[in-house]
This record gives sequence, C-alpha cells and structure tokens, in this order.
Amino acid sequence: MKGARFAMVLVMAAVLLAGCSLPVQAPIPLPGQDSGNDSGDGFRLPADLGDLANMWQDLGLPDLSDLADLPGVDSLPIVESVPGGIVLRGPVERRVVAGNYVPGTDLYLTRTGSNGAEFEILSMRSVRTVGDSLDFDGAWPGLQGVEYSARLRIYHVGEAQVRAAGVHQLKITGVAPQKTNLALVGQGVKFPYTARVAVGETIPGTTLGYAGENEFGAELTGLDADEYPYRKVGDSVRWMGNLRPDIAAEFHLRILTYDSQHAQIGGTVTVAAPSDRGE
Repeated sequence: MKGARFAMVLVMAAVLLAGCSLPVQAPIPLPGQDSGNDSGDGFRLPADLGDLANMWQDLGLPDLSDLADLPGVDSLPIVESVPGGIVLRGPVERRVVAGNYVPGTDLYLTRTGSNGAEFEILSMRSVRTVGDSLDFDGAWPGLQGVEYSARLRIYHVGEAQVRAAGVHQLKITGVAPQKTNLALVGQGVKFPYTARVAVGETIPGTTLGYAGENEFGAELTGLDADEYPYRKVGDSVRWMGNLRPDIAAEFHLRILTYDSQHAQIGGTVTVAAPSDRGE
C-alpha cells in the first residue's frame, strides 16, 4: 500500500504545520474542519487523496472526527523560531489518570466523580466537565529553554481518568542535533513535520542534508557511510538523535518533492521531553 501511505504523507504536509525554522504556513485543521489551504506556494492538496485516518494513526491519535468545537492551531500563541531553535505544533490527544499532571503542564488531575473532573490549577481547585477547556502556556517542567502551549477540550470523563483533545506547540532553543541510535526516553510528544530544504542545507532538527537531484533520486548527506544516499518521491527518511543533550527526537519522514534546487520533506517527529516530575 505504498501509494496510500504516500498519499497520507502528502495530506499531512499540505494541511498540517510543523514550524521548525520555516515561516508560519497554513493553520492545522482537525478532522471534520476545512483546511482552507491556499498558501500560494504551488504545493496544494489534491482533491482525491481520501480522508485523514492514516495521518491520525501515524500521530498516535484516535479518530476524533465526530468531536465538535475542538481548538485549532490558530488558538495557539504566535511563536517565531529563533536561530538555533525549532518550533513544532499540531493536534494532540491526552489521557490523564487521576493523581497525574497533563504532560508538560501544571494542570493536575486530582480525581473524577459524578460532577466531573477536579483539577488543581495554580494551587486552586477547578471542576471541569465534558466540553470544558484545559489551556496552558509556560515552561516544560524540568527543561530550560523549552516553552509549551496546549489548547485542549475535555471529551470524556471516566472512572479516575480524563480524555481531552486539541492542539499543542513546543518551542525548543539551543538546538544542536547529534545523531545517535538510542531509544527515546521520557515523555514523548509527537508532531507533524514539514520542511523545504535547499541544496547544501540540513533538514532542521537533524544532521541530514540535501545535496540535490541526479538520475538516482534526491541525494542526502549525513547518512552512515554504508547507507544508500538516494531517495525517490515517496521514499522514507529516518533520523534518530539528540536535538540537544537533554532532549532526544526521532524523525519518520518521506521525500515529497525534489528538484535541482530544493527538496520538500514531510512526516512526523517524536520529541522525548523528560521532566523532573517523572511524566
């Protein structure tokens, strides 16, 4: 099903946004919302690629297409990347068990009951029910130079747990990628990712670069010495390493388009953001 898989990546690249060091592009629609994509850059979503089910699976999310009034990316604060920084944003779903924080935030779920879910927010009690918001803007606990924002709506209150969905955003400064082969450790947060890379540039957040096109495909640099460096449209690109010593990441990407000047790359990135709260 390579064709279906590639279609999913095209969908993700066209309607989702991962800020990185690139200019802000189109908003991220959630399932059931119109993408309204008209970026003017010549990269548009074909009309016959089907629905977004595979994209949601790749992001580790359930199908939320029946939920109404979920926040969109336009509800997040406008954050510009800085030199040596990366900004990622996209849809998210959280399942929080009583006695735990919503990951990356100071929103603490105390308990659930017949009246809803009781949170502790800024040392104050707050009872939330289905449809209520859970918003956060602040530093990711235990990490310097990492800002996190979330715009969530509760869609289920169960026995000792809450489920919420919406969008989130992560800004990381001091990024200096180093390739490793170590498994991710810590709270994983997953985002869609797209990048347009010129010849001689690296893919933001990785040590991989684009060397241009030839008869074999798009040529990548920064791979292991014994790894085949060429990729055709739709071929996968994987990178695992550290964005900086305390933050690891794993990129699962594909070549979307390429020519003698640029390559367009899209997929997902999982960032392992450890916390001193053990999230």
